[in-house]
Amino acid sequence: MNIREKLQNLKQNPEDVYSHSQTEESFSRNYTNPVEVKYIPAEDVYELKVFDMEGGEQLDSKKFHSADEVLADLNIEK
Repeated sequence: MNIREKLQNLKQNPEDVYSHSQTEESFSRNYTNPVEVKYIPAEDVYELKVFDMEGGEQLDSKKFHSADEVLADLNIEK
């Protein structure tokens, strides 16, 4: 399953969270810190949260209206 499919599946399973952290196989050009994406049904948006690598403290949060917008923001290379 690719990342787009995983993000789209969050709509059917809003209790799930997609997590991404940098690896040699897959890395985000825009984020060096770990991120989590969750779908919020009440708002019909995806929320992307950026966390500190050390303590896990939330550093930033953004909302998007589609899985494609999230993918564009992550800018993941393989």
